[in-house]
Amino acid sequence: MDRGKNEVAGYRAVTPPPQAGWDAAPRIHNQPRPGDWARIVIDTGNDQIEPQPYPAYSVPDTICDGWSTPDFTVRMASCRGDAHRATGQPRQDHAVTTLHPSGALLFAVMDGVSSAPLSHLGAELTGHTVLQALWDAVDVRPPWEEVFQRAADALLSSRQGLRPAESAEHVERRLGTTVVAGVVTATTGGPLARVARIGDSGAWWLRGGSYRSVFDPKGRGAATVDSRVAGLPRVPARVESEEVLLSRGSVLLVATDGIGDPLGDGTGLVGQLFSTALAEPPPLLGFAHLVDFARETFDDDRTLLAIWPGGPR
Repeated sequence: MDRGKNEVAGYRAVTPPPQAGWDAAPRIHNQPRPGDWARIVIDTGNDQIEPQPYPAYSVPDTICDGWSTPDFTVRMASCRGDAHRATGQPRQDHAVTTLHPSGALLFAVMDGVSSAPLSHLGAELTGHTVLQALWDAVDVRPPWEEVFQRAADALLSSRQGLRPAESAEHVERRLGTTVVAGVVTATTGGPLARVARIGDSGAWWLRGGSYRSVFDPKGRGAATVDSRVAGLPRVPARVESEEVLLSRGSVLLVATDGIGDPLGDGTGLVGQLFSTALAEPPPLLGFAHLVDFARETFDDDRTLLAIWPGGPR
């Protein structure tokens, strides 16, 4: 049999051969130029900080994730703030997402209490426990008190949990973390997000450059465990929860204080940056680069989860 240059012994080339007029020479596309890696600076930025490692427990400086289904697109990034980078302390924020076989998006965003020395461990354990609890209950409306109680029990029973003669308050001072969790399901009107929280982390519905807070704004920036900020393993008798229907052209943002504090009501420079950059889902690493902006005095850990209705762009 007479075989062509691109078909030998049953093998057919995946890509067609160059044709006349094509530039067949290999080259680098979109190569970054000097300065393209620079941090986004808003107003006045902090001095450039080279992150210091945290040797006691391996916690990555930055994590990011993202994926799409026919119903929604997800981006998530969590990074250390400059304060923790400069002192070699771990990232106390954490976030997790997963897709349930039913097609529902499950997520949890945690902000470890800054005064709790092991809150990075509490945030990580809380995320995995909440996701598992939502996975088990996703076929019904989330029983938020039960979901968060399951996370609280996991903290109390962990290796760093209750010790002899201690109370839950001692564990909170050691592992305490806030949490915003949610289940997003497809409906005929668009994705429906059911979200709940313990603590003061926030969520916003962004559309047309305008931000609407999902929860009542309160107590942002509290750094200690007290009556103003409830942190796991404390679970209030009534958990704050809301529902948001995501229409085309909108995006749901869920964030810790490291994002919520500089964002404020969304009318400032950070709000302008996000409303422009998040009009469409950016690439994964581009999203992480956006979250890691520099602004003077705002040096807390940062975590942002963004959910757009619709599938891949």
